[in-house]
Amino acid sequence: MRLAREPQSHPRTGAQEGDRRQMGKDRFPELRHLIGLARNAWSRGRRPWLAIVTGTIPIAVWLLLRNPTIGRHLWHWGAVSAALPVPTELARLPLSVFLPTPYLPLWGAVLQIVVVLGLAELVLGRWMTVAMAALGHFAATLAVRVTIDVFHSSLFGLSPSLAHVVDTGPSAAVTAVGAYLLLVTGMKRCTGLLCLGLLIAALAMAGLDGPEHLVAVACGLSAALVARHVFRRPASVATVPRRRTEAAELTARAH
Repeated sequence: MRLAREPQSHPRTGAQEGDRRQMGKDRFPELRHLIGLARNAWSRGRRPWLAIVTGTIPIAVWLLLRNPTIGRHLWHWGAVSAALPVPTELARLPLSVFLPTPYLPLWGAVLQIVVVLGLAELVLGRWMTVAMAALGHFAATLAVRVTIDVFHSSLFGLSPSLAHVVDTGPSAAVTAVGAYLLLVTGMKRCTGLLCLGLLIAALAMAGLDGPEHLVAVACGLSAALVARHVFRRPASVATVPRRRTEAAELTARAH
């Protein structure tokens, strides 16, 4: 009579599963690092209230635009174009961030603001986020205006006919903040993917958005490089002690 053999246990199975889990976690180390920074800031009491409030403004503006009288005044106060006088355009730029744009749906604008500005507010701080958003929005809009005014022929896809196109939306401000956040926190791969994606979009689609996004990302990267040279570890970034985190994970696995 033959006895059934007991299945042999493989002592390396647990280690192999642990290695697979570790490899799965290490596929996106930069995103894990960014999430760790945000969690660390949250645990220290930071909250993205500015991003939440700012994200609700486009919804309120969209509802107000349904009223013909109020909507006419909102467009008059916030719609900008390169054909306007410079003082008028500068005065309208703050409100233009929250006015709708035909290339970006309402939910996309709200998602951009809440996610990107929310992470930046947690990691970088509120005032740094506001400063980078203002820099990107103003610099991108004015750079496109100067290009259209100075070069009367089509340059970078900016023809003189685009001077009368209404330029609104939060994309330039969000792009500058995102570029600064990625580079100042050491997320070089994500920074490269962002730059590549914006470059491809600018070459594929003619209009104001492509060049504006490139100017905005240049502003964010330049500010991040300055910050990294001035501070070895930027004071505005809530850092996460990586060594302690890895030691805690190894201790947990051992038990």
